[in-house]
Amino acid sequence: MDDEVIIRKRYLTQTVSTAANALPPFKKLVKRYMQFCEALETGGGVEDAERLYPELLADLYAIRAHMRKLAAQSCAFQAEQQLYAEKQAQLQASIQQAEQDIEDRKRELAEARVELAHKQEYEAVRKLVMQVPSRATTLAEQQATQREIADLQQQSAARDALLDQRKQQFGGVLDSLAALQRCIEREEPEEGAAVLGGEQGGAAPAAAAAVLQQQQPMQVG
Repeated sequence: MDDEVIIRKRYLTQTVSTAANALPPFKKLVKRYMQFCEALETGGGVEDAERLYPELLADLYAIRAHMRKLAAQSCAFQAEQQLYAEKQAQLQASIQQAEQDIEDRKRELAEARVELAHKQEYEAVRKLVMQVPSRATTLAEQQATQREIADLQQQSAARDALLDQRKQQFGGVLDSLAALQRCIEREEPEEGAAVLGGEQGGAAPAAAAAVLQQQQPMQVG
């Protein structure tokens, strides 16, 4: 209806001719028809009617041709509009698909970054694990350390036993020296205390050495 209104208005108000005094198509047709009717109504206007009739038909044919042309243009315009709408829909679908592809690529990129970070962390942990000795090596070192600890404990026990034995021997030597000193003090006479004291003083270390040699035990390896 809108197209028909526009076309009717154009035929009533506009002209297709470039002449200055050209009338719009329908106004020209109405004028020609009025002239034709007047020629028919007057008695002597048959010749004018015959002359105006072809012109009236020509105006009608021109209007019909122009209307067909406008109809063809309208159909072409509608086809172009439909084609444009289809192209626009395709373009919109392509834009949406491109946006969806971009979102998918962003998600894949984020997942790839996370996976790369995990691989880097795994590689760092793997390097740390490779620096740690194997279980067999660790067990062998542990066993060797335990053997060393056992040997050190045995050596320490042997040294402790030897130290206890030396303490007992030294105690025995001190007791022997004390007993010897008491014996000497009981046997020496009062008048020769000075002379005998010097001789016994030299004999006391020799006696102590003899007692120590008798009590010295066998060395503990």
